[in-house]
Amino acid sequence: MTQLHRPKGLRLGFGTGALNGRGDRAAQVRLIHAALDAGITHFDTARLYGDGTAEQILGDALKGRRSDVFLVSKAGIIPPINTTFRRAVNKGLTIGRKLPGGVGVLPKPRWNEPIFGQFDVAQLRASLEESLSALGTDYLDLFLLHEVDAHHLADGQVLKALEDWRREGLFCSFGIASTREQTDRILDSYPDAFPVVQTSDSVFDAAPRPAGEETTLLMTHSWLGASLERFQRAFNAEPKFAEKASHCVYADIRRPRRLARCLLEYALHSNPGGQVLFTTSRPDRITQMVRTAERPRLTEAQFKALAKVAEQVAKMELAPA
Repeated sequence: MTQLHRPKGLRLGFGTGALNGRGDRAAQVRLIHAALDAGITHFDTARLYGDGTAEQILGDALKGRRSDVFLVSKAGIIPPINTTFRRAVNKGLTIGRKLPGGVGVLPKPRWNEPIFGQFDVAQLRASLEESLSALGTDYLDLFLLHEVDAHHLADGQVLKALEDWRREGLFCSFGIASTREQTDRILDSYPDAFPVVQTSDSVFDAAPRPAGEETTLLMTHSWLGASLERFQRAFNAEPKFAEKASHCVYADIRRPRRLARCLLEYALHSNPGGQVLFTTSRPDRITQMVRTAERPRLTEAQFKALAKVAEQVAKMELAPA
């Protein structure tokens, strides 16, 4: 395994999947500055994010601050290619499908669909260079393969290229950012190949621990959204259960903000030494996340109680949201 380059400071990373060039660009730059001011130094982005605009926004926000941050980007999924020709084709398909018999003959127009599985070595190199240019830097702290699967690595060319590019100085470390199923397959087939593993995590379904934990950095994400919604549906369905659950955890987790704080503490607790990613469009939420990470309140008994409550929620038959 190659040398691992670890982020310093808070174990929180700010995800930029919500940055988008069609929004208020100045407000998004201010959001990144708010994260920096709050003490966040780990920023996670990808060529895909914001239909290809997130890296540019992040790069603008980090001008003059590059040496202060741990910068992560990904390749393997490219943004939608909405050329003039593509827009014309889509418009023609939309009109044609409205004509008699059109639906059965013409395919659906493909609007804003990213292209997955771009793991040819030349494609990866081109994507990496585009990321560096958009971010305004000559290197990444971490380069991740975005939703890669084991079969993409079978001929050994991608792994060789990653090592070559690391020695070239284009990034300090590399790893994977994949679904849980893909991550399991890669860890089974290539247990020592990747110094960094990024995947989803929740109180209901813990992230897989890489085999070489001491030499591997685990980055987790998606610990809040679905879990928060699942808890709230359970509490709405059975108010008495909500009161009992809060008593077990010694905190009123019926309140979404309190529950979110508990889930963040749980995410950090369940990934010792690793990084936990989050995203928000509100600067005040960044401050709240940082305060929680800096001053955790839950005891070991409360972590166990929260896990038990989650087990009960998982067994409940809840109506779809």
